[in-house]
Amino acid sequence: MKFEIRSVNTRYSEGELVDVSLSYLGRDSERRVNVSGTFELTAEEYAGNEAIAQLEELSKNHALSVINGEIN
Repeated sequence: MKFEIRSVNTRYSEGELVDVSLSYLGRDSERRVNVSGTFELTAEEYAGNEAIAQLEELSKNHALSVINGEIN
């Protein structure tokens, strides 16, 4: 499946990054299966994961965790 980051929204307080909200879309090559979702990262979780490829991997892991019932 290919995952795409649809939006990255950052929240700041007093000039400091507080958290980041991500929206993503995933689909297989024939578009038979689609998944979309949103999740938040803390500033610490986001640090070092700013690249789109890394965010796509985090999105994939998030979707799989929800599907497998590991998180709500």
